[in-house]
Amino acid sequence: MIKDTDCRRPPVWQTRPGLVPAWIYNQALILQHAAPGPVFIPLRYVSVMAILMEREWVFCDYIGGRIAVSVWHHFATQSRDDLHEGVTCQMDLFSPEGEEILRRLPMEFHQALNNAVKKSAEKRRHPAQVIALDTHLRRGRNPEAEH
Repeated sequence: MIKDTDCRRPPVWQTRPGLVPAWIYNQALILQHAAPGPVFIPLRYVSVMAILMEREWVFCDYIGGRIAVSVWHHFATQSRDDLHEGVTCQMDLFSPEGEEILRRLPMEFHQALNNAVKKSAEKRRHPAQVIALDTHLRRGRNPEAEH
């Protein structure tokens, strides 16, 4: 798995307002809170790696030389009243080719996030453990005071 967040950013070709659907934003946030650092989500059908960081999401073409395709930033979470509402943001594109990827990104991103959330949940599952309790403490007695 790729752990390097280094992704070259050419000059911005276009910046536009965007709206991240709630079902994408909420899943991404779940993954970010479960991880200590950036979260890497491979989007195989568009040949892009999504790198989710606290203040921005970078969509990087790792096959074509680690070049940013799009960066989503300035998420306006405070503007939504409900968790089912999308989140506005700014979307930087670095070339006209990025528009084609941007059109295909929501469904690909959603599917990849679903898979990542399932894997993350499986990792967190722990078998139940029985914890033995000290019977002296349960009865209100302090065994150290008796010594």
